[in-house]
Amino acid sequence: MVKSKRRAKAVIGIIILIFIVLVIFLKVKYGTYGLHDFNCFFRQSKQEILEKEGDPVSREKLYGSCEDIKFEDIEYTFIGNYMESVRITDPDIRFGILQIGVGSSKKEVMLAYGLKETLSNEEENEYAVQNGIYSTSFYFDENDRVYKIACGTGV
Repeated sequence: MVKSKRRAKAVIGIIILIFIVLVIFLKVKYGTYGLHDFNCFFRQSKQEILEKEGDPVSREKLYGSCEDIKFEDIEYTFIGNYMESVRITDPDIRFGILQIGVGSSKKEVMLAYGLKETLSNEEENEYAVQNGIYSTSFYFDENDRVYKIACGTGV
C-alpha cells in the first residue's frame, strides 16, 4: 500500500516535470525570447533616455526628424521621439530569463532563441533573429562571445 502510493507520487512528479520541460521547450522554440524586456527597453522615449543616461557623447541629426544619440556603450537612433534602433556594447544590459547580453556565449544565445533560423548573415559571425516586431542581431568575437547587439525596426 505504501509502495503504491510512493510509486503513484513518483509517476505524477515525472509527468509534471515532463510537462514543465515541454512548455519551456515550446516557449523557447516558438515564443519570442525576452519580449517583455525588449518591449520595456524600446518603449522609452528620447527624453526618458536622456534623463536616465545623462549627457551623450554625441548627437547627430541624420535627416528630417531622425537623430543618432551616442553614449559610452550604447547608440540610439530615434525618429522623432521614438526609438527606431539601438546598438549595444554595454555588458550590463541584459534580456530575458537567461540574461543574454554582451559577453554571453554563442551557445547561450542559440539556446535562448531555440536555434531559430537566422534572418541574414551580412557579416561572418552574426546571428540575426526576428524578436517580435524587432530584428535582433548578435555579433560574436573569435571566442564566440557576444561583443555587440543591434536591434530595432530598422536594423
